[in-house]
Amino acid sequence: MRVLLAPGGLWPEPAGVTLVGPDCGLPADRVVACLASGWQAVRPNDSLSLMPMADGGPGSVQVIPPERVASREVFQGQGPLGQIREVDLVGLTPRPLHCGSRRPQQGRTWFLDAARLLALPTDPDEGAREALQGSTYGLGQVIGTALRRTRPSDTLLVGLSRSAVHDGGVGALDALGGATAAMDLLAGRSLGLVLADDVALGGMNGAGAALTEVTSLSPEQAQELDRRACAAAMEAVNAADTIRQSSSGGTRMLPVVSVLDGARTSPVPGNLELAGEARVRASTWGTGAAGGSAMVLRSLGAWARPGARVMAGILDLSGVVNDQDLVVTASGELYDVPADGVVGVVGHHAASRALPVALVCGRCATTRGELAGAGISNAYSLQEPHAVEPWDAVGSDTLEDRLRDMGARLARTWSR
Repeated sequence: MRVLLAPGGLWPEPAGVTLVGPDCGLPADRVVACLASGWQAVRPNDSLSLMPMADGGPGSVQVIPPERVASREVFQGQGPLGQIREVDLVGLTPRPLHCGSRRPQQGRTWFLDAARLLALPTDPDEGAREALQGSTYGLGQVIGTALRRTRPSDTLLVGLSRSAVHDGGVGALDALGGATAAMDLLAGRSLGLVLADDVALGGMNGAGAALTEVTSLSPEQAQELDRRACAAAMEAVNAADTIRQSSSGGTRMLPVVSVLDGARTSPVPGNLELAGEARVRASTWGTGAAGGSAMVLRSLGAWARPGARVMAGILDLSGVVNDQDLVVTASGELYDVPADGVVGVVGHHAASRALPVALVCGRCATTRGELAGAGISNAYSLQEPHAVEPWDAVGSDTLEDRLRDMGARLARTWSR
């Protein structure tokens, strides 16, 4: 039997916000290794294809297989409070292409794992300090460095996710030299934001509103921070509009399509290619990533895409799934099945080939109907419905043992 193991990381999600860290959950590469170990112990003759999945969040570069990595460079960047953190810039090897699928002038594709720089802390008090005192300045620094390392014909993909920092992206803009210098740097370039989180910057369900759930901020503090962040981000958008208007004689919406290994990317919700004028706003899809930096970067000319879809393209999920009999995916916690999340993307690709999908998750709180609609055949939870202890309360060694047991269980259930 041929089985594709394509899990995401198993991370806790308080208030629906993914927490990625060394002291909670497991990354996708360890999840896939444990499931494979358990499966092979029971069915050693089955053929397993291992494809850990990511969504643009912290550590996404780790799932890119060695054969797709042409080069790798490590940058040191400034974290929210001035800490020194490392981010990877990976140059991707081009895929074998059909005749005529790539124009000669098209360049290379690069992935910058920038989400690591502003990763949401697992400690609520630390998150509050980053929200009150932190800056996105370091993000602007590493993006500027990466852009200067690449050619204008290249595509630079920047992984971004939710952050406790909430400065409206003004720190990142300052690091890029202000609106004019940033627009000059981006001119003629393809800068793509690979978003692990599609949350808007402001609004009732925006990134600012969730700060009280993932940090120790009071509602009043979060509301004031959100007001300032939205105002600052809109000021940056207005500045970019003014510069563009003075140089072109009128406003127009920036393109949101680019080239990813020769394939034209499609528009995303809230940023459709419409006739006439359009603006990025605080309520626009995906503007809340990296403290509002996504909103500022899009106003400067960057395009944005759901991270799981971009990573699926980099990993060639559609090609690998063709030769399988079963697909297994995983998620930390599941309260619904977003079409653009790892589970939804894997389920869609499998369903297009009429393949069954088994889902492993720490905690599954969604309906059978929604799972079926997303292409999921069966769900297997690491936490029983009425268990007192959360699935992620155990240590990583115990969690790995449970995943190996789950891999063996799946093999006995599905292998033929």
